[in-house]
Amino acid sequence: MDMNQFETNVVNSFRLAKQDIVKLYESVHYLLNQVEKLKQENVYLTQKLTRLSEPRKVIVKTVKRVANHSVAKKFLATKGGSKVHDTHCPFAKNIKPKNKVVFNSKVKALNAGYKFCKCLN
Repeated sequence: MDMNQFETNVVNSFRLAKQDIVKLYESVHYLLNQVEKLKQENVYLTQKLTRLSEPRKVIVKTVKRVANHSVAKKFLATKGGSKVHDTHCPFAKNIKPKNKVVFNSKVKALNAGYKFCKCLN
């Protein structure tokens, strides 16, 4: 083998070795960046876990229920009539006390044979 061929082979070997070294450097650099990102993510997750494990203040809101203090809804009819009315109906307001029939529900009024006034439709 002559000297020129030997020199060419050595130069090619060094060029290939240099390429391998550059690839290894890039791989190590990439891995170091990944390790740094994982460290930052670890810090973030540790802080989040710490916040989650801290006792939390529970805020309880109380809602005051405003009850309609009116007694259960009543329905009115006359003894000789055929219709049952709401207590606010003008016809119901004209019923005399001695002729007034009071029902606690519409069902009871229907069962007694009364029909609904327009005020209940």
